[in-house]
Amino acid sequence: MAGVIATLTISGTNYSVYALTSDALDDANDYFAAHIDAAEWTAATDDTKKKALVSSFRMIEREIWSGSKLVSSQPTQWPRTGATKNGEVVADGIPDDIVLGEFEFALVLLKNAKAANLPNTASNIKSVGAGSAQVEFFYPLTGTTLRWPLPVNDLLAPYLAGSAAGVDIITPYVGGADDSESDFTSLDADRSEGFA
Repeated sequence: MAGVIATLTISGTNYSVYALTSDALDDANDYFAAHIDAAEWTAATDDTKKKALVSSFRMIEREIWSGSKLVSSQPTQWPRTGATKNGEVVADGIPDDIVLGEFEFALVLLKNAKAANLPNTASNIKSVGAGSAQVEFFYPLTGTTLRWPLPVNDLLAPYLAGSAAGVDIITPYVGGADDSESDFTSLDADRSEGFA
């Protein structure tokens, strides 16, 4: 747990972001120095990088995280106490994954500022054609929609409220007197013919 709340100054105004040290811009620059897909980051001005980091931070702040704020009156979602990663309790504070997820999403936003407005990033398109207008799909995407691009999702999603490894997050209730009883318990599970 090395994450901290840092301040970035843009046009004379201070903004909070998550960082590894008190210098969030330097942290992000160091992180992207060894990133294979960070040419846009390297080419951007410091102010543009700062804006991407602040925008990414704001996106993180809108999520519902596991655990609770370390101090109920704190203005940021992190640090937290009782937070979990894939259902396992993590130490109080700001996990490095939250900071690195902020950095990764800042890069996504720097490349495409509209990415913050997408409902999800899932796609099952395998290929798109031009001649004779073709579209080929993979299998349907039920249950696999991601809020963020995959690298960001891998870092942040395990800390969301309700996420747990190997546990069904949503279990539908289909009737009955209580959670252990269903109106459908008498169905013939061996039936191989359609219902008439």
